[in-house]
Amino acid sequence: MSSIFLVLQVPVTGAPDNLQIESQAHNGLRLWLQHFDNVVVACPYAMESAEPTLPVSTIPGGDRLRIIGLDQAWQPHHFFKKMPTVSKILAEEIDKADYLQFGIGGLWGDWGSVAAWISHKKGRPFSVWTDHVESDVHFKRAQGKRFLPRLYTKATAAAMIPYERAVIARSALGLFHGADCYDAYARFCRNPHLVHDIHIGADQHITDEQLSSRLNGRAGGPLRVVYAGRAAPEKGALDWVGAIAHANSNGVRIVGTWYGTGIDLPAAKELADSLSLPISFPGSIPHDQLLEEMKQFDIFVFCHKTLESPRCLIEALACGLPIVGYDSPYPNDLTKKHGGSVLVQKGNIADLGEAIARVSRSDILPKLSFLAKQSAADLTDEAVFAHRSRLIKLLPT
Repeated sequence: MSSIFLVLQVPVTGAPDNLQIESQAHNGLRLWLQHFDNVVVACPYAMESAEPTLPVSTIPGGDRLRIIGLDQAWQPHHFFKKMPTVSKILAEEIDKADYLQFGIGGLWGDWGSVAAWISHKKGRPFSVWTDHVESDVHFKRAQGKRFLPRLYTKATAAAMIPYERAVIARSALGLFHGADCYDAYARFCRNPHLVHDIHIGADQHITDEQLSSRLNGRAGGPLRVVYAGRAAPEKGALDWVGAIAHANSNGVRIVGTWYGTGIDLPAAKELADSLSLPISFPGSIPHDQLLEEMKQFDIFVFCHKTLESPRCLIEALACGLPIVGYDSPYPNDLTKKHGGSVLVQKGNIADLGEAIARVSRSDILPKLSFLAKQSAADLTDEAVFAHRSRLIKLLPT
């Protein structure tokens, strides 16, 4: 009998007898249960979630799953106040489990890193996992804030750098999602691995027939551009609108759609309206529906500004969408074998607009679309969770 103790950053919500969790985390727990006999999960408890949720009770094999809701503590005074109680809970679960896997990223309220320190003190080997460099994200979020909030955010980001490195250095296994994270953290870890975190089954990838039908159906229509994610400073929503405007001004008939919400959404809408661009912002929709919607577009344009490895790029490739955006190790690694990407220097909006124009050509788009599909062929939820589980099971118990 094998057991694993996970500490996640995804919140759980709802009444104790009807817990809910974000839909992709719901799928993740299903997959962990395929590889471990018993799964215990500790994660923050929130009154409500901004993302679509599903009942924990509907997870197959849920009788072997136990979830522990931890107090949220995103401010220093809350964090230190809650530390003794939460640390006791974490220590008890660490003692019981065969394997330990902690999602880290942050400072205040980062219970995964607290669990890592406790495990280290107990001499227990543990694995860390992350899909972004939180310190880098925090520095980006500081931009545009008023003086005191900006100073606080930058100071927090600066403190994160040695903290996250110290946690990773003490881990027995580092699982870093995507090349951006791997390149940032691998040198601090004695056993680093580049892994992926995706929640698309093989049956959700676009088929050759579907892709051919989409390409044949364009019939000279406008280029359909899409993005799916938070409209936050690190996602470059304003750059995205600007790149579409540049392509449009160079004669490309284009329509854009941004799925998601966020603090930069009003400014992005205002900019699109002021430029009279045919861009819509329908907000967030359920993940399964989003995948089906994305298969109807032509290219996926992104303007990621920080060190992170967003799942949306893999999802775009799985939908047969060429990924066109700012260069970094992550999209390069995803498409280095087969292709399917066009990348420009980060922050160069004009170059991105010109790249969109090039991809729109009828002699380029079809080939690039099939290459994109091929680049994602091996990236399914079953495959990536099996890979991570195999690595974790190599740890001594």
